[in-house]
Amino acid sequence: MKRNSQTRIVAWSVFFSLMTTLLFAQNVGDAVRYSQFEYGGTARNIGVGNTMGAIGADMSAISSNPAGLGMFRRSEYTITPSLLSNNTNSQLLSGRNNPVIADTRTAFNLHNFGVVFATRPLSANWINLNFGISVNHLANFNRAFTYQGRSQGSLSQRFQELANGGEGIEGFETSLAYEASSIYDFPEDGFYDVDYDSNPSANLSRGQTSFSRGSLSELSFSFAGNYDDKFAFGISLGVPIANYSSEKIYTERDDSTAAGGAIDYFSDLEYREQLRTSGTGVNAKIGVIIKPNQILRLSAAVHTPTIYALNDDYNYRLTNNYYEDRQEQGAFLGKEAIREGTFEYTQTTPWRIMAGAGLIIGKSGFISTEVEHVSYGSNKFGYDEYPEAQDEINGEIKDQLRSVTNVRIGGELVFDALRFRAGYGILPSLFQNDDTRGTVISAGVGFRKDEYFLDLAYRRTSVTETYYPYITADAPLQEVEHEYSFGNIVFTLGVKF
Repeated sequence: MKRNSQTRIVAWSVFFSLMTTLLFAQNVGDAVRYSQFEYGGTARNIGVGNTMGAIGADMSAISSNPAGLGMFRRSEYTITPSLLSNNTNSQLLSGRNNPVIADTRTAFNLHNFGVVFATRPLSANWINLNFGISVNHLANFNRAFTYQGRSQGSLSQRFQELANGGEGIEGFETSLAYEASSIYDFPEDGFYDVDYDSNPSANLSRGQTSFSRGSLSELSFSFAGNYDDKFAFGISLGVPIANYSSEKIYTERDDSTAAGGAIDYFSDLEYREQLRTSGTGVNAKIGVIIKPNQILRLSAAVHTPTIYALNDDYNYRLTNNYYEDRQEQGAFLGKEAIREGTFEYTQTTPWRIMAGAGLIIGKSGFISTEVEHVSYGSNKFGYDEYPEAQDEINGEIKDQLRSVTNVRIGGELVFDALRFRAGYGILPSLFQNDDTRGTVISAGVGFRKDEYFLDLAYRRTSVTETYYPYITADAPLQEVEHEYSFGNIVFTLGVKF
């Protein structure tokens, strides 16, 4: 009768401490979410692989190189709706012969809308002084994945390691686990035990379902000028708007047919995480475009860090079911623990540096390329009154993320009023000691007249990621492989005035 011989109520001092302590639920994935961009914008920009930085005269340039705004000769407004399709194939690599499970999500989005006001100053050398306002899509958070299988290890071992590692039951996760009887101190020797200790080589059935939705868009106010058609300079103030929600449901079950089960006492557990994040940020961008001659264009841009003010609404629920004695009728027991609340914090993203080059092939089109350097390890969270928690998560970010250089190339061919476009990008993994790369391919077509234009583009991004539902130091890790593919159909309507 293991469990009745110990106290199951958390001390009131610990309880009230938890109720007044905010949840530090941020992790490395959260840091990446608001600092890794896919750059939406217009169908033209997407069709050429996001390489309009050196070419300019596209509404998307306001969010990458604001000097491109100075290349507009006429005022213009655009609107760009899109259809997103995200496909994920997931497999639990831990264990053997676990299935590959596919999930698909589709969503409608507004990739861009904005207006540019082009003016001609009195000075003969200044060809244009332009002002622009736009909203550009930066990231899509609509994803879903499911995996199932059998493997060794248990989530309770993570709670056990935290509790025995000096945290005790005063941490967020450990107090939740203790209250749900996932960890326990028996026979009250200061060492926390878990049911899985009775058979550390047992295989459990496990799985997880995850749904997330939302997006990151940026409202930008930009000013740019074109001097003598040889030099363009632009500045931009950006206000990113973040909206994200997710729900993850992780389960473990002892479904062994052996008498008494594979694990003494344990039946199953469910860990449900619900999170909703919203907030805004502010940043600035400076860019230049140099035209040494009519063929070559060179560009450079610097983005300051974005400083976000974010708010989390969270709900964590751990349900642990167990047997006091499998041989007794009606001896099946269960405990549930819940933590919910809100948490306000800040995030500061890395600097971004971009450089590009474009070749104008007469009236036949152009070829352009762009490189972007980002040091993801310099992401930082701010917790104001909780410096120790702040230093801990920022240290994890620095240790796990690295600097990367993304490379993109694209081009456009002109046949009278028709435009044909293609682009390709290479996205190195931003995690330390990970040599995998993502790829982006895109294609598009456009129709241009003096007063209006219509553009259509398709972009596909393929990324393979390794995912760990929880992290342990000594117990078996659960390694899941996700193969993501994102399809994006984008349509732009533009009018010149």
